[in-house]
Amino acid sequence: MIAVLGAGTGVQAVQARADGGQTPVDVEVMSNDEYVARYGTEQALAEQVPLPPDTSPTAALPSEADPSIPWHHIYWSALDWDHYDIPTRRGTNDFGLKHTCSKHNMCTQKAINAPYNGKADRIEGSRAEYDGVITSGGTVRMTITSAAERGERGPNGQNTPDGRPIGTVTAFCRGQTLCPDWVNQL
Repeated sequence: MIAVLGAGTGVQAVQARADGGQTPVDVEVMSNDEYVARYGTEQALAEQVPLPPDTSPTAALPSEADPSIPWHHIYWSALDWDHYDIPTRRGTNDFGLKHTCSKHNMCTQKAINAPYNGKADRIEGSRAEYDGVITSGGTVRMTITSAAERGERGPNGQNTPDGRPIGTVTAFCRGQTLCPDWVNQL
């Protein structure tokens, strides 16, 4: 039996169950793969549906098409309030834009640099972490962190050829491995 409850925009079709309960007619059960196929990666991330192993939530990196661009190539730089130079380099799978974009789905200058617009929240040795927030109408929607290496020694002990700091090591959304796609559309 199907009944219609409510009026106006609150109308909801429900189906009576044998136990006397009611279930909305549009309720569906599906695998995570089906959910991602139907509603997309962004919606799946927003609803905290685990992504299938072969799903790529990240956008292509700016330099991915050109492997001749070296790890130390700088895309942009920031200065924190203590005047530390923080370049964001192409990097590798372990640090830089390549790491933040592929491992955490934080790919844009605006999202990565926003926390640097202040003083470091935590400093350990030559590594500094900066926290920031994404808000909507004053309501905090997401807490983000960007971490920078203030020294010149990078992965495997390599020094930067330009004498500037390594800079951005990682950037991520707190409380989740991957940032939602909308973070890169701000």
